Amino acid sequence: MEWVFLISWLGIINGALGGQYLLNWMGNQERFAGKAETTPGVMTWWREISKLLWALIAVTIEIARGKELKYFWPGMLSMVTIGICAFTGVIENIGFFYLPRYYSPHVYAPYVNIYLVFLPFFGKLLFKAPIRKEHWIGVSLVVLGLVIGKLGQSNAKSQFDLSAMVWILIINLCLGSQQILNNKTVQTAFQGVGANALVAWREVWKLVFITLAIIIFPIIAQSFKVHTPDKIAVEQFENSVIKNQKLDTLNVATLHKFYSKQNDQYVLQSNISVDEETQIKNVFIKMDYNRFFSLFEGKLFPNNWIPILFVVAAGLTGYIYSLGFFKLSKFAAHFWVPYTNVYFAILPFIMILFGEHVTSFQIGGAAVLTVGLIVGVSDYGKNKVVEIENINK
Repeated sequence: MEWVFLISWLGIINGALGGQYLLNWMGNQERFAGKAETTPGVMTWWREISKLLWALIAVTIEIARGKELKYFWPGMLSMVTIGICAFTGVIENIGFFYLPRYYSPHVYAPYVNIYLVFLPFFGKLLFKAPIRKEHWIGVSLVVLGLVIGKLGQSNAKSQFDLSAMVWILIINLCLGSQQILNNKTVQTAFQGVGANALVAWREVWKLVFITLAIIIFPIIAQSFKVHTPDKIAVEQFENSVIKNQKLDTLNVATLHKFYSKQNDQYVLQSNISVDEETQIKNVFIKMDYNRFFSLFEGKLFPNNWIPILFVVAAGLTGYIYSLGFFKLSKFAAHFWVPYTNVYFAILPFIMILFGEHVTSFQIGGAAVLTVGLIVGVSDYGKNKVVEIENINK
């Protein structure tokens, strides 16, 4: 029954994670969702509302079936790990709404999961879980698959810019820490506290953090006039700013109206009114001029609700895989987390159906990477998967 439990939830998680990538991407594509008026920060806010709603529905059903309220409090130590996990989860989610704006899921998905290579070492250090030869072989194949996937990529949509590489690094750190924190959350939770309660508390904290972010960061941006730069280099203004694909003729005219060329810079006019400053600010936000602060701008209640519908659907799949992760986190992460990413092998073929450019190297790299993930945990026949000892017996 142990392996039936594992395999069943691994199948569910794979479907939910694969669906998550597609929904996040489709919600950021004009051909599916129309003209986007929502930023990654706003999308994350709606996603966490959706996930919390699904989690609360599940908790309500458990209470209606007679489960005592005491089994919904995990304990202070477990709550601390949930809070930290929620904080990294919010950062990761913002990145997962940023990357699909510029890249197809099959391009970036393998690289936000490089942390899988390091999981066996954390498992041994933190939970005394053994590292066996199968792990080493699996790790080598995963790295090889990642390298193959980047070969022969001349398509501009496959080339990561600096912002993308920074987000890939951040997401890897967040995802790696979350797998460990999930293990610690389950290990330190009071007896009888189920996965739905843990998901609900995690989503409460995530909603708190993202709400604070979309309040505080725009205030900081306004204070430092991030979206109304005083000076812009000529090359950047002429090649990157006014040629930005998100700007229409009226937006470009606005910039030319308020910026004049002086030597090697375009300089903002002095003594502009508050209304004029707002016009300039809206143009720079629209083009994501400052890619960090632009993440948290935008209307919480946009005119175009179609992207939000994709986000709400992503919240449902997100609830499902979060539930699965907490259910399986009683086992050391490196024994089972690799299996949650088998959808990598299918993703390139799905994106072909959507008309995306997919190379043979990407297909081959995904196949080698998936084999590596499977080999890395293929010794289950010789070694029983042992649960992590719970400290609250």
